[in-house]
Amino acid sequence: MTDTAESLDPLRLPLIGERLIEASAGTGKTFTIAALYLRLLLGLGGEAAYPRAISVEELLVVTFTEAATEELRGRIRSNIHELRIACLRGESDNPLYSALLAEIADKDDAAKTLLLAERQMDEAAVFTIHGFCQRMLSLNAFESGMLFEQQLIEDESRLRYQACADFWRRHCYPLTRDIAAVIHDVWKGPRDLLKSLDRWLQGEAPQLKSPPAPNETLAERHQQIIARIDSLKQQWREQVGEIEGVLENSGLDRRKFNRGNQGKWMEKVNAWAQEETLSYQLPDALEKFAQSFLLERTKAGGEPPVHPLFSAVESLLASSLTLTDLVLARAMVEIRDAVAREKRRRGELGFDDMLSRLDEALRGDSGETLASAIRQRFPVAMIDEFRTPTLSSTGFFAASGAGSRRRLCC
Repeated sequence: MTDTAESLDPLRLPLIGERLIEASAGTGKTFTIAALYLRLLLGLGGEAAYPRAISVEELLVVTFTEAATEELRGRIRSNIHELRIACLRGESDNPLYSALLAEIADKDDAAKTLLLAERQMDEAAVFTIHGFCQRMLSLNAFESGMLFEQQLIEDESRLRYQACADFWRRHCYPLTRDIAAVIHDVWKGPRDLLKSLDRWLQGEAPQLKSPPAPNETLAERHQQIIARIDSLKQQWREQVGEIEGVLENSGLDRRKFNRGNQGKWMEKVNAWAQEETLSYQLPDALEKFAQSFLLERTKAGGEPPVHPLFSAVESLLASSLTLTDLVLARAMVEIRDAVAREKRRRGELGFDDMLSRLDEALRGDSGETLASAIRQRFPVAMIDEFRTPTLSSTGFFAASGAGSRRRLCC
């Protein structure tokens, strides 16, 4: 696949090797795929043609939704029918069919080929990505390691909820009241937690940029956060008398930091500093005494107010005062594992499992045998909406086309 972008002409696009077509919605992707389908059926395109005509059974088209599959199948069927009629008549007002007709030497023979293709469209290899994986796993059971029949489940939401409820029961029920209150501020129960997690429980497991320490507990994190907040409260109580003079003798722009507001903000922070720390909530007024906030409100050329307490406020505001990342990281791993175990126990497979199973099979000991079987069955594949987040798709489509000059047309 080359890195150079070129304008697309579906009648001249070379049909050997990998071709990536980038287009926005509504710019004719379905039209292009349907046009390429006609070229492949009849071996059209001159030097850019595929080496031989491809039959309906050999031409794989993969989409990502059932609706897109039906739309594409209907468009292809309609194009085949209309081009067949154009071949019989010897002409067409449609620019696409007219251009294709100009390349067809034997229109009667082409009409027969198109009639056969039209009759075979119900069996055409136009699948969703999951349907393709299921078909390949079942047709190549030995090579893919799928020797035992497994039931396909379309909806895993109940399994995910049950696993999430079990996680909540194991980890949240035993919490002390103070930690439970912090968790409850974020999630009222397992359904709320599942809403935060659900998109990360499907497909391949995401890699966390900054995962928490493996042995860190909620209690340890909670105590660290409380200690950090209490430390600033103590420093505030001890040094608040000093900062009034620092502020007064500085070059603050009093239009942006007027004395009336300063007094109100200090009262709010004073009240907070006297309270027992039961949550991680910080008063909005606290940010008014962060060093960066005060620097921004200092007159040009003026002396900014500087004090260790302002730096301590800045540091606390910049720190992570949350248990959320710890809970989500643990829950994501445990819930995914629990769902996988339950599906194995029941002998079930989800849609995403089929992608990963085929990907694993292609990378396994019999991977080349399986890839060869797929290549022989489908010399040409067209992938509609080749979505990079579906990481497995890039792996198994590349593997199934590797080492062959008859690869993917994307």
